[in-house]
Amino acid sequence: MDTQHTRSLEINCLLLLLAGSGMQGYANGTIDAFLMAFLFLLAGVAVVSRAFPGGKPEMRAFFLTFALCMFVGGLAQCYALAVFNEPQSMIDAHTFFEQISPQPPFTAMADLPFFNAPLAVVIWQQVYKLTWVLGLKFGPYAGVMFNALMMGLTGSLTVRTGRELLGDDSWRLQRVGTLFAFCGLFILAGSILLRDCFTTFFNALVLWGIVRWLVRPTPRNLLYAAALTGVAAYAMVYLRPEAVLLFGLYGGLALLFWFFAKGPGTARRVAATIALCVLLAAWPYFVDYYELAQNIQASGRESYGQLLALTSSEESLGMRLVVDQPLPIRLVLGSGILMVSPIPLWAYFQIGSPEYDWLKGYNGIYQVLLLPLVFAGCLAVYRLVRKDRKQAVPLLFLAIYLLINVAAVAATSLEQRHFAQFMPALLILAVLPDTREKGTQNEVYLIALRWFAVVIFVHLAWAIMKG
Repeated sequence: MDTQHTRSLEINCLLLLLAGSGMQGYANGTIDAFLMAFLFLLAGVAVVSRAFPGGKPEMRAFFLTFALCMFVGGLAQCYALAVFNEPQSMIDAHTFFEQISPQPPFTAMADLPFFNAPLAVVIWQQVYKLTWVLGLKFGPYAGVMFNALMMGLTGSLTVRTGRELLGDDSWRLQRVGTLFAFCGLFILAGSILLRDCFTTFFNALVLWGIVRWLVRPTPRNLLYAAALTGVAAYAMVYLRPEAVLLFGLYGGLALLFWFFAKGPGTARRVAATIALCVLLAAWPYFVDYYELAQNIQASGRESYGQLLALTSSEESLGMRLVVDQPLPIRLVLGSGILMVSPIPLWAYFQIGSPEYDWLKGYNGIYQVLLLPLVFAGCLAVYRLVRKDRKQAVPLLFLAIYLLINVAAVAATSLEQRHFAQFMPALLILAVLPDTREKGTQNEVYLIALRWFAVVIFVHLAWAIMKG
């Protein structure tokens, strides 16, 4: 039965892939989209097979995510063509695409402004070098398909992170892959020419390395985690520089959790002493680090505050009420906004809205439906901490990692799309409750009823303020 289900899923994914590449080809006026889709599919299968040999849930996550992003990318481009007479309508996507050269001389890093994610453009440029070599038509479809490939690989990486925490629990690992594939923010990153596919991938890479070390704290895994963090931090400097500040916090948090996992043994005392000496020696740099974080927070608040002030949409009402609040209140209210966004949930579903808005609107509904499982997962982590501290440490790190990043986005941009790069942790927490058990089902239902009551209350408050 499992083999039959797997084959049925593969057939459905292939149909989605064919339909998506066909629609993207139609929107771009070329049949070359079929060839690009086939090439990226083969490349993704090769990478996942090599990186995670024998990992069926990892391969399933890649295939499902890639197919869905391809299909939605086709829908988005056909919608944009019908409504805006072009394959993509978002300003950011236009800005990125305009910097890519269709033929030699190709765009290089030195040709690009630092502030506008030059690494993303350089990576896409390599894709368009391939289209030029193969004689394929130049168009947004190639870059968008590569984004779908990156999101598929990130889905596979997220499942592998789940495997580190959950073991070979195929039921939970498949749920991680399914939740990843249907997440609106991940579909958004994989179906529009945005840099978020890269920022999400590199953050998932760091999370995997740290979790791997916390689960199996060997010197080799520590070195591996440090190397992945270094590579990701370097890449993020040229993708979203403000996010680099968080990588140092992740490392410090991971060391703290490792220290308290078994109590202060001899090795941990030595490590703590070394860390304290490093901290004292590097204190001036930490002060600069803190000041830079404050400047980024203020800059993000100002820029997005100005954007919201110019926005007259219904969804922006609640956001404007949060932006000008003092930081402590902003953190609380902003975190709530990120959980229920947009407000109201139907704000983006309007004919004539950009395809970007439709996908964000879908994600708002997806996220509201998902959060009861996340709350139940956090409750499961709390219970595990009281029962088995050593086993709970990696999962507790995951929960704290999520809270830190919710606070970081709430303190700066309040842009839900910027939270996408941290959502792999959210999905892993969501699969912790075993809903096959009757008691767990009842608990999740009770949490869901309370959560949906909160969502309804928020919408009633919005209606009162709107009136």
